[in-house]
Amino acid sequence: MKYYLLTILLLVQYFVAAQNFCAIDSFFSEKVVEKQLAGAITLVARGGEIRHFRSYGYMDIEQSVPIEKNAIIPIASMTKLMTSIGILILQEEGKLNIDEPVENYLPQFRHLKVYIKPETLETEELAVKPTVRHLLNHTAGFTYGGKNYDEAGFREWDRPFPEFIDQIAAIPLAFQPGTNWRYSYSHDILGYLIEKVSGVTLDRFLKERLFIPLGMNDTDFYVPEEKQDRQSGLYLYQNGTLEKIDQMGSSAYRRLPVALSGGGGWYDSYGGIVSTVFDFYVLANRLLNYDNPEHTDIISSNSLKMMISNQIGELMASGRYKYGLGVGVIEGSDGETKEIFWSGSPYNTYFWVNYEKREIGILFTNTAPYGHLNMMTKFKEMVDEI
Repeated sequence: MKYYLLTILLLVQYFVAAQNFCAIDSFFSEKVVEKQLAGAITLVARGGEIRHFRSYGYMDIEQSVPIEKNAIIPIASMTKLMTSIGILILQEEGKLNIDEPVENYLPQFRHLKVYIKPETLETEELAVKPTVRHLLNHTAGFTYGGKNYDEAGFREWDRPFPEFIDQIAAIPLAFQPGTNWRYSYSHDILGYLIEKVSGVTLDRFLKERLFIPLGMNDTDFYVPEEKQDRQSGLYLYQNGTLEKIDQMGSSAYRRLPVALSGGGGWYDSYGGIVSTVFDFYVLANRLLNYDNPEHTDIISSNSLKMMISNQIGELMASGRYKYGLGVGVIEGSDGETKEIFWSGSPYNTYFWVNYEKREIGILFTNTAPYGHLNMMTKFKEMVDEI
């Protein structure tokens, strides 16, 4: 009798899960048919098993080329968690200390000032020197916007990385380090820090120390020639139509950029990393199983635990959640990390890792603008119902 009831329960659970995965299929398929979405790829894993992995739509609408599950797509600000791991690798090797001032490694930041009233350009001296940890958790005082940043051309930066560092170090901070949380170019500075401390370029460091060891074979800062048949076109939905904004034949993502970004701060090829859903799943699975003693070949469990834990104390990120090192953090009632997450703009790439459910969710799309169709939130809500 017990066996019979268990069988019935398992069948019901399977049926409910199948229904909800169908809801995901219906949502993304409908948006493709309605020509509001070019293409998307979704993955859901629980308990170490991939339960759902589907692709929808096209990577080239004009040529009717379907998007496959191994399509290569820019992940923008999801680059930040990879840069954070790079910094922690260097700390474990004794090559830097994240609680030391940034100026100890990058002397360009020795003369930082802080705005008292940005509108009047009035400044004051630093109360605390920004540390590498401040950069990692976005409390250093840098931002992503403002008149000075716009005038410096950061949104369309196409000059060597050292020039970017010189420029941003000359602009006063928006607030005293450690007193506020503001999403910022801090991870781009960290990318340069990796280069200076390691002695190799950011792309080479991450490839040799993270991507190759984990088997993330399709993750890089550009798409090499032999993989360009899997590179997705990129689209912008505006005025009721989908407009192709990155032609695959002349794509900026087909060459190594002159200024590598460690955070995805730009919307061009130097806006960070390109990857596949499965490659990113490999990394997310490592974060889910951070305490597995067999998974210390890249970085220690202690470093990963720090990365996924609240690193901003009583502050709130965007007024809604906590922040670790490169990832947003949702805490449970006991103060332990319940979930981590982050997204990438403008193409609506998104992931989460839920430690209570042992769950990973990943969404890649090739369609801007950021927040389009509220698809990231809708995907998460549909998975939560399963």
